[in-house]
Amino acid sequence: MPERTTDLMIALLARERVAIRTADFEGLAAIADQKSQLFDALPNSRATQHELEQIKARIDDNQTLLSAAISGVAAAQDRLTAVRHVREGLSVYDQSGQMATVQNPRPGMQKKA
Repeated sequence: MPERTTDLMIALLARERVAIRTADFEGLAAIADQKSQLFDALPNSRATQHELEQIKARIDDNQTLLSAAISGVAAAQDRLTAVRHVREGLSVYDQSGQMATVQNPRPGMQKKA
């Protein structure tokens, strides 16, 4: 008995969740292609309302995870930019009120105990 489209979709969405949580971006690309094919086949399947609700819930959960991952990457980029700016020098206002950069004589970070 061939697997139903809805069963395949639910299993694929579970794999997608694992790929998101483990940052398997190559796996996500492959999953996206498969998901697209299953979405195309979904209208011709005889999916029950319950199955469609399960699919929607899993899609919503995965979207929440993806949004959190995107926010995390953006926060990391912002932090790296801030560290780079500190390494390059300190931004201050001069006597005329203009922004000026005071160069850091040693552009390395050091830890003090």
